Amino acid sequence: MEIASHLNDSKVVFKKDFSEYGQILNIEFSPFILSQDLILIGFESKVVLGHLKIDEEQSLELDILAEFTLKSRCCSLTFSPETSTSILPNNIIFAAACKDYKVRVFRSDLRGSDVCKVLSEHNSYINDVKFDPDNNFLVSVSDDNTAKLWDTTDFQCVVTLQLTSPGMSVCWHKDDGSKLLIAEKIGLIRFYNVETQNPILSLDYGKPLACAHWAPSDSQLVASLQLGELLIWDLSKPCVPASNTLVFTEAGGFVRFNSFGNLVAAINSLDSTLKIVDCQINQMKLSVPVTLPSNVSWHCRYPIVCVGDYMTLTFWKVVSK
Repeated sequence: MEIASHLNDSKVVFKKDFSEYGQILNIEFSPFILSQDLILIGFESKVVLGHLKIDEEQSLELDILAEFTLKSRCCSLTFSPETSTSILPNNIIFAAACKDYKVRVFRSDLRGSDVCKVLSEHNSYINDVKFDPDNNFLVSVSDDNTAKLWDTTDFQCVVTLQLTSPGMSVCWHKDDGSKLLIAEKIGLIRFYNVETQNPILSLDYGKPLACAHWAPSDSQLVASLQLGELLIWDLSKPCVPASNTLVFTEAGGFVRFNSFGNLVAAINSLDSTLKIVDCQINQMKLSVPVTLPSNVSWHCRYPIVCVGDYMTLTFWKVVSK
């Protein structure tokens, strides 16, 4: 892989210390325009809601809006598309998957009216949760070899999909809410028709999978991280990956497209490195050491990527030229 000569154009633009809360375990920028500057930060027994202030020169500040108590360790976070602070009353809705095999759905107006609903159908660790863009469903995938769809009107489980191995990642796409991507640990990525619950397309590289992500800007692009290899899939030619790059020597990790679909961020706690690849030209844009990273998340509008590095929330501006 070519290494960009202007790697130093990608730089840390902001850090915030969270040592009073402990280790940062999970983070999630809102992918929705109505709540684009909100970020969730998950800890051992708490979720913090932050608001990122970005000025014209893209300098950053982070305000803490609220704290929510968890009764178990945070494993995954997701915003509802109905979340908004642009009009009153505020409407904050998010879900947290926890180590006790439960999903907790929070609703708040940020004025003291908080409600938490606990979803308890899984019987093993939950690896990922996501609201769909139309707010019809919340989906969760677990080590119990199932994916569960929860109706957002009452958060009852309406569908259980039986998987062939633990579910590692789940994705919806804003351009096609009728399809659901589920990535399994065995290395299989399946797309399901939500109405029929039938698989309609499969991707299989034959190696164990840590994470997968569906490009927000292009429903034909999928990234997966499998035994340290970053794979880019073109769904118009699904038989083999469009590109394959070894980014880590260790298994595991997280992968995320930016909102424009040209950059992919990958992070691995065993390798202790954040790497960002321009997948259009197969060029490394950023490679930086991290101490004890969480997952990775992009701002949905700006070229800003964020990682929880032990007890510090760190933001990079990634320049694509």
